[in-house]
Amino acid sequence: MNDLTTSASHVSSQDDLEDYRHLASELEQAIEGEVRFDAGSRALYANDASNYRQPPIGVTIPKTVDDVIVIHRLCHAYGVPILSRGAGTSLSGETVNHAVVMDHSKYLDRIVDIDTANKRVTVQGGAVNDKVNQALGKYNLVFPPDPSTHEWCTIGGNIGNNSCG
Repeated sequence: MNDLTTSASHVSSQDDLEDYRHLASELEQAIEGEVRFDAGSRALYANDASNYRQPPIGVTIPKTVDDVIVIHRLCHAYGVPILSRGAGTSLSGETVNHAVVMDHSKYLDRIVDIDTANKRVTVQGGAVNDKVNQALGKYNLVFPPDPSTHEWCTIGGNIGNNSCG
């Protein structure tokens, strides 16, 4: 299964993705979501709201939590880093890297549960900050922080990237 060495660092160029074709193929067969290792998708995910640019190895867009688990397992088996990403609103480059990007914002964006008694909300990582707060507002609750990117940033990004994501 593993055509790579123990580290992705042996690849001489970020544009030389030949060594990742087996990983891309296995991901396509194993997950319900999308697998995009093409140059266009890599270019789209090479930027965020910061000045940094780093093309990823490839992009995955998981549809289910099981997809996320499979992406982790396969990337680990290939020795390839993973980068979870929401809306790409990071101002310090946290959402770009030479890794397999997992974009949670397209499918994993649901509010799972609002527990008003314990003032707790359960969401998927791609849930947008504003949508969560709109749902919580009915109960006079709010999810802090309130970043300037609140209309686009995801909760996973809020937690993982210091208010953006």
